[in-house]
Amino acid sequence: MRGLFLVLLFLAGCRYAFLPLDPGKPPPPSRPFLVARLQPEGEEAGLALRVERLASPGYLHLKWYRGEALLLERALFLEGPGVYRLRLPLGEGYHRLLGLWGGELLFQLDLGTPLLPDPDEEEDQGQGQEG
Repeated sequence: MRGLFLVLLFLAGCRYAFLPLDPGKPPPPSRPFLVARLQPEGEEAGLALRVERLASPGYLHLKWYRGEALLLERALFLEGPGVYRLRLPLGEGYHRLLGLWGGELLFQLDLGTPLLPDPDEEEDQGQGQEG
């Protein structure tokens, strides 16, 4: 019984000796939050971009590809939350749009189906040459 009393006395002395520090309000994320939709519209593709959160104004770099070929490169200045629209040339085949903010990829949108590599075509797999 005496041991139990000493343990309870010891536990009663275990209290916070300081107040918990308030870390304050965390800073807002620096990465923008946006919703992008790409839809074919005849001979063009229509990009609808809705910006929900933007820490500061800046340029959204857009790269428009057909297959592996870069067709178009544009910079769209985003001032703040809102809706932005852009039209892109559309041809036959697979198209891909990359959106970069500060050099980092924000999104990739695809139209069409990418072609698979030809299995009969020999490809260098990085193996050493025998000789």
